[in-house]
Parts: sequence; C-alpha cells; structure tokens
Amino acid sequence: MARFKTSQICLALGGHARVLPGTINFTGIREFEGPAMPIVVHEGTRELNELLRSDTKDRVAIIDGSHLGRTAAIGRQEVTSAFTGGCRAIVVLGFATHLAALEMARIPVLAFSPTPKAPPAEFGTAHAGLIDSEVGLITAAHYIVGDADVVVAVEREIYQERFTFK
Repeated sequence: MARFKTSQICLALGGHARVLPGTINFTGIREFEGPAMPIVVHEGTRELNELLRSDTKDRVAIIDGSHLGRTAAIGRQEVTSAFTGGCRAIVVLGFATHLAALEMARIPVLAFSPTPKAPPAEFGTAHAGLIDSEVGLITAAHYIVGDADVVVAVEREIYQERFTFK
C-alpha cells in the first residue's frame, strides 16, 4: 500500500510536522505544496482579495477566518483572486461559501465547513503575519504539504533537510 506524502512527512519528522485541524477539500485536486502565506482576515474580504491577488504567487494561502465567527472567510471571488495571483492552494481555518464555484476551482480549496453566510466585499481588513492555531504558530517560515490524508505545516529549513521543494 502506497503512503501519502503527508504520512511520510509525519513519520520522518515527528513533532516537527504540524497537522492542521481537519478541513474539507472542496475540489477534486488532492495534492499541493508550497511555502506558507499566513493571512488573518477581519470583518470582510476587500483587503483579503488584494493580498490574494498580489502576494500569494507560488505559495499556499493559510487563511485564519476565526475572527469572522460563522461567516465565511472565502467564496467565489477570493478563489478567483488567489488563482489570478498564482496561489498554489487555499487552506481556510474557518468557513467557505459558494460551494458550486469552489468545486470548479483550479486550485485546491480547503475549509472547516460550508456556510451560506458570505462576508461583505466592500470592507474588511486582512494582513499577512502569523496564525496562532491549535497546533501552534503558523508563519511564513513554514512549508505546507497537503494530500488526501491531511494538511501538514513544517518549518521550511527542517523540511528541506529531508525532502525537496516543488
């Protein structure tokens, strides 16, 4: 039986591999990897869309949507912005909306759960930084690998010692 890459990373790196909390993959695309781009979003998505278009090229966007409560952190427009910006994947620690559009996305989109509550697009703040999750801090110094098993964050230097970047 073949092992998924994330399983190999967890076995090889033990506690250095941070398994992100359970997310649902809304696309058929199962594997992705790249440097982390942690983004914290508040209230709406205007600045989030700007960040996704301009700062995520060849990176995996890890979006902390916990400040939005039960309102989605991403939807159709945010996925379009990320794809336009060259983002490799979006992992949301929060909720997603516009499920039919997410299923058609050309990059992997993962989130905790769907919700019908879309965030307002005309305002909102977002900033790149660090995310304090239940598995510890996720920063731009991490490398993200996802497959059909889970999503794993590993410090880039530690990852590079054992595995190769794509």
